[in-house]
Amino acid sequence: MTELTIINKGGFCYIDSREVAAMIGKPHNDLMKTIRRYCEHLNEGNISPVEFFVGSSYADSKGEARPCFLLSKIGCEMVANKLTGEKGLLFTAAYVRRFNEMDAALRIGLGAGAAMPLARLGEYNACARIIVRALRDIGAPPGLILKSLRGIYEPLGIAVLDQEKYKDAPSLYTAKQIAEMLGIYSLAGKPHPQAVSCILIENLLIGDTHKTAVTADYGNRIGISVRYDGYAVQSVRDWIEDHGFPDEIYGFEKTYSVRYGQRPTYSPARVS
Repeated sequence: MTELTIINKGGFCYIDSREVAAMIGKPHNDLMKTIRRYCEHLNEGNISPVEFFVGSSYADSKGEARPCFLLSKIGCEMVANKLTGEKGLLFTAAYVRRFNEMDAALRIGLGAGAAMPLARLGEYNACARIIVRALRDIGAPPGLILKSLRGIYEPLGIAVLDQEKYKDAPSLYTAKQIAEMLGIYSLAGKPHPQAVSCILIENLLIGDTHKTAVTADYGNRIGISVRYDGYAVQSVRDWIEDHGFPDEIYGFEKTYSVRYGQRPTYSPARVS
């Protein structure tokens, strides 16, 4: 598999559009046109394209400046999401692995207990869904799909279980289940998993040893669902009690308005 080069610019990681074009077997000029079209659509939707693609340049064989783009991880995901077949699968696996390696190196520098930020974990989940879909399209057996998922998550310290093994692990809960158990609701009266995830990952900085990624069926596709152990559930309960059942849950970039149903009575055994 071709190794993609990670470019660190301003503290952010990118991949050169020339390498992406070579990896997916597409002329660079054609990829540039595609990216420019994506940027136009993002601007129309009031979404900043620089989170996905950053304009750059390189010197050609004559020393003249030529345009290119630097693709962030979610920029790569946007390109990969439109690809099918072997080239799309190989590119997805390559960029996920390279960004994964960079994240792992960063986490070593931060310390083993550092938690994966919510937005970053969401990116891994999205990448995993692309890989699973591509593998299923080519008829890959479940064992290979599970192996691929473990290659994505386990370097981050997150275990991966298949559905059969998950049935024997009832002490793991989704953010929605935690919201239901602890009575954390949206203003519309529905369980609020986003607020729970915000508490766990952005306020408590819960360690990845308390998370497990589980394969899950969503209609005609397989996806990824992150489960939390009893320690995480108890930690959320303690947090909302210590903060006097706050009406707003503050995250790094977003605030969630919540209300509470019956005060939580669930007391799972702590898992160290």
